[in-house]
Amino acid sequence: MVDLHARARRIGNSWAILIPKEKADALNLSKEPDLHVDIEAIPRLRELAGTFKSKKSTARLMQEIDEGWD
Repeated sequence: MVDLHARARRIGNSWAILIPKEKADALNLSKEPDLHVDIEAIPRLRELAGTFKSKKSTARLMQEIDEGWD
């Protein structure tokens, strides 16, 4: 088993994942192999954290951060 991090690419109406030669060699892949693939989408950071919203202005937040650093 080989762990592979890859980006899916659009080809026509399908999605494709390319297997680098080093990974293919590690699996001893030959012509037209049968493979079992587990796919897990990695969420983007913005989707995980959302956006920060505050009632205070950015300038006020920066002043509060700077307080006590004289």
